[in-house]
Amino acid sequence: MFLHALKIANLKLLRDFALSFLHEGKPRQWTVLVGENGLCKTSVLRAIALAASGPERGNQLGQSYIPTMPDKRRETADVSIDATFGFALTDDRFHAVRKYPGLEGPLRPPRSPRLVSTLSTSAAVGVLRGKSHYLDERGASLQLAAEPEGVDPLQQVRAMGQPLWFVAAYGVSRALPQPQSTAGRTYTPELDRIQSLFEGPPLIATDFVSRFEPDEARAFVAELKEAFVAHGLLPDVSDVVLSGQGGVTSASKLVASHRFTMRWKSGEEVRLPALWLSHGYQTTIAWIADLVGQVWSEAGEQIPLSEIEGLVLVDEIDLHLHPTWQRGLVGALRTAFPRVQFVATTHSPMVLPGLEPHEIFMLRQQDDGSVYWEQSQQSPRLLTGGEIYERFFDIGSVYPDEDAEKLHHYLRLASDAFRTDEEEGEMVMLRAELDRKGIPVAYEPVPRRTQ
Repeated sequence: MFLHALKIANLKLLRDFALSFLHEGKPRQWTVLVGENGLCKTSVLRAIALAASGPERGNQLGQSYIPTMPDKRRETADVSIDATFGFALTDDRFHAVRKYPGLEGPLRPPRSPRLVSTLSTSAAVGVLRGKSHYLDERGASLQLAAEPEGVDPLQQVRAMGQPLWFVAAYGVSRALPQPQSTAGRTYTPELDRIQSLFEGPPLIATDFVSRFEPDEARAFVAELKEAFVAHGLLPDVSDVVLSGQGGVTSASKLVASHRFTMRWKSGEEVRLPALWLSHGYQTTIAWIADLVGQVWSEAGEQIPLSEIEGLVLVDEIDLHLHPTWQRGLVGALRTAFPRVQFVATTHSPMVLPGLEPHEIFMLRQQDDGSVYWEQSQQSPRLLTGGEIYERFFDIGSVYPDEDAEKLHHYLRLASDAFRTDEEEGEMVMLRAELDRKGIPVAYEPVPRRTQ
């Protein structure tokens, strides 16, 4: 599935929010939301995930995540989410084999239809209600085989675990699991690949190596090595070793069964357990491995990185990554997953140079508190660091280099939910110094978390 359009009403500060995910008539491969804390960036991702899941799965994810707007004038208004999806990023190679519930036999269209998913809820109802229906190429509703009894295509797809309708979502709690720690966990794919965005259980991630048969597990490791090493998604990593059930014979080997070879600047190589790596490495390993594993599990076959298709939502895509790593992240993901549509949020200006102007949406707030979006007409890669701060993050750029560096360092610490006590103290001192100098700081620190 690929997202074409989204409309949200009365969800927190998203009173009347509409966003197109098309560019030049085709699904935009990258959409990145930037903005201050509290401007509903995560809520937009969750709304997309719920719309792609349907009301039954959405209620299992948690209706409490979409409270009504804190506005007494509209406290009785329903929250509504309307999303339009398609099935091709460029060409639809899988139309001939994809199943469309309700469009069987002579009703099957010659080309893939679009799907509209509508959800609503209110404080009075307390649960999500919704439905979905198909549109043809001209935007007209398609009649289903089971009418008038009624068939909800999206509900059926999610209930049956139908392949080639892939959507995954990753929140800020995308931690790397202990090897084989998820082996006994009940696995509901349609929920499992979304729950991270709603603070659900740990990702399966590298533990897919224990769920696959030996030959498939070896191919899985080879594909991850392609992503992490050949495409540069893990800087300074030169090899990947993941051991499944047959490769672990003791508790001590269990911790070290997932290892990554690091190449230091001196040229020396050291093989380290995944759980010894920094948070930046662990979170990247976790969601990339989980994405590949989820796709393979759904398809029931090995899919090369370049052939993986679907919609992937990532909250705070820069989480724990060093600025130099952030600069190359989007480019590396573009080449590794050329047929995946990404919708992400970020607090980092370093991510933006990898994007085109039409791919960046700045969330702003009107006088009445409502959130809206706007775009810059200039490419971030043509701007200086100070200009990026000013244009996309509302932070003035007319400061000495030393102060600009301190501001940059403060923002990096403030957006790191796993900052240490020492980093917390450093952040507080930097904020006080910036305040004394009259340098405006547009971002409040994100709450600290524990692993």
